[in-house]
Amino acid sequence: MTDIKQKISDFTSLVGRRFDRDHMDSFWAFEPEFRQLVSEGFAAEVMNLQLGELAANPVHLGDWRPNQVILYRAPAIALALTLLEAPRQYIHAAPFYALYAPIGEFPLHYQRYRLPVNFRNEVFDPTMRLVADESGIVNPGEVLQLHSDQYAYDFVINQPQLVVKLTTSAFQTQEWLFNRGNLTAWQASDSELAATQLRVSAYTLGRLAHISSIEPLMAITDHTHHTVRWAAVQSLGRLSRSKAMEALEKAVRDPHPHVARAAAKTLNALKQKIGGANHDGN
Repeated sequence: MTDIKQKISDFTSLVGRRFDRDHMDSFWAFEPEFRQLVSEGFAAEVMNLQLGELAANPVHLGDWRPNQVILYRAPAIALALTLLEAPRQYIHAAPFYALYAPIGEFPLHYQRYRLPVNFRNEVFDPTMRLVADESGIVNPGEVLQLHSDQYAYDFVINQPQLVVKLTTSAFQTQEWLFNRGNLTAWQASDSELAATQLRVSAYTLGRLAHISSIEPLMAITDHTHHTVRWAAVQSLGRLSRSKAMEALEKAVRDPHPHVARAAAKTLNALKQKIGGANHDGN
């Protein structure tokens, strides 16, 4: 095993043993070890290793994303080397904690915004507005803590910037995007890929409309993500009126207000439709 592989393995093993997902603040205790890992030459060592593996094995893909290579991924944490090349169109409120360490000769400039006092991540509200809090600079060799339960962070990119990121898994169900101009909420999306995949799969099954999909759709009407629950309920409406009614009766008591409100409206409309059909039949 190469030196850089051993360093990454030792560090991630340490985090895996000591990070307590039920006590998220335990994550910040790993900053000293993270700073030590991200020492001079880290990025070059990582990319040398990647280059060697790609050259030696034509079918080696690695764990790459646009402008990013994932160095370690586990259910609770991920370690990545990322190239920041341009500002994002919107300000993102991340659904995870993170440690960011700039690599190279340039510092990392950021603007921090405070989330609204009455902010509820799981319930999107377009009236929510960020509050400008502070700007700062993180020099190479330093680490920025992203306390995403309280703040949204925006990075000022004047030239391509390499950053090593240690992130937790999502502890919020949604990632919010805010407009740069007026700092108001624009939209929210699933914080986890698995939730998006389940939601898209549920919609697809609804359009295929095969009776065999009733049971798997009923099974995810209790999913932890409200978007998945509602997608399952909607798709059941294309497969079985009785099962759709059953799911809607349960959904009107859903803890998420958007789901409960939509279910009540849909159930009422469906009952009126059934009542009208019965009346016409008589």
